[in-house]
Amino acid sequence: MSARDEILSHVRRHGSASRPELQTALGMSRPVVAAVVRGLLTEELLTEHRGENRGGRGRPGRRLRPRYPAGAVVGADVGHRHLTVAAATLDLTIRAERRVAIDVDTRPTAALDITADMIRQTVEEVRLTVDGPVSACVVGIPGPLDMSKRAIASPTILSSWSGLDLAAELGSRTGLTVSLDNDANLGALAEHRHGATGHRGNLIYVKASDGIGAGLIVHGIPVNGSFGAAGEIGHTQVIPDGDWCRCGNRGCLETIVSVRQVLHQLQHFYPGDTDLRSRLPEIAHHPVARKIFAESGRTLGRVLANLCALLDPAAVVIGGEMSQAGEAFVDGVRDSIERLAQPGFDNRVLVVASALGTRAELIGSLTLARDIALRDGFRRAGDRAEADGPPGRSPL
Repeated sequence: MSARDEILSHVRRHGSASRPELQTALGMSRPVVAAVVRGLLTEELLTEHRGENRGGRGRPGRRLRPRYPAGAVVGADVGHRHLTVAAATLDLTIRAERRVAIDVDTRPTAALDITADMIRQTVEEVRLTVDGPVSACVVGIPGPLDMSKRAIASPTILSSWSGLDLAAELGSRTGLTVSLDNDANLGALAEHRHGATGHRGNLIYVKASDGIGAGLIVHGIPVNGSFGAAGEIGHTQVIPDGDWCRCGNRGCLETIVSVRQVLHQLQHFYPGDTDLRSRLPEIAHHPVARKIFAESGRTLGRVLANLCALLDPAAVVIGGEMSQAGEAFVDGVRDSIERLAQPGFDNRVLVVASALGTRAELIGSLTLARDIALRDGFRRAGDRAEADGPPGRSPL
């Protein structure tokens, strides 16, 4: 990758950077950074703004920010109980969004049809207001994916979709180039790029909803594993003779900590109330609910403590619906991680609720779609440059 490519990629990943930050992060000399930045400003791929004065002496430094071409991308979040589709410009300003409640687990065929219809409708809407092409679509799936086959890897989770090439199926129905990823991986990407952890290079993101999954970022890079199943902590066995899990084993973390199981424990405090799920922030103030949330958090934290010992992350971010269950749940996670950590390491891991809430997976799908659109656009530009004559500067 050329110096130009590295600088432009770094600014786009982080949202902004100063010249000294680029020198330090990329190990480039001051003259090289200055020359490349000057070219990118001329090409209008970067813009320059005055930075904030944080109380030091002298004028605030200048910050470089990315400038994006015209166009849009589409992201979709497929949950166990909902479908959400959005289209955004390449600066990730959402221009159109649709959401529908559906039990994806029991109505997989209908869910696939509805997802395709929602993508088509969203594309038609955004094309009325955005110049440029709709160039990429990413769909987040709540289960392990075999990326080589672009299909659900598990025969027991979303079993009716197992073996189906979802990317090709949705692509043929929508006319878009569709990519897939695990929803927790997308949540991790969103928190790393746009969340409150400050672009920490190593983090664990946990989506705690109907399922429990983790997305891993190591040295700034998402980790999928050899077979696409990295982070499937929901099927870690916690109680050997516990309840049967949908994966076919007993006593999995998901059978204890999923939002469905937690709400089941709370149901007798709210007889006749069939919509506890939407009232989690309110219920979090109930004195007994706080105890249940805290104990559920401690159970999740015991599993995460082992993962922290293995990966040594800078941050653990709790997302999904259970992140809306007040401080008790996150405090419970933090308590177990600190209690089980090696001496001297207990206060190093930042444990926080997701800054993006239940939208992290959707924002992650749009972020990855933008990455793909920019990468493919630069690749096409490079192909044209080679066809037109002697190579000049390498496009990103």
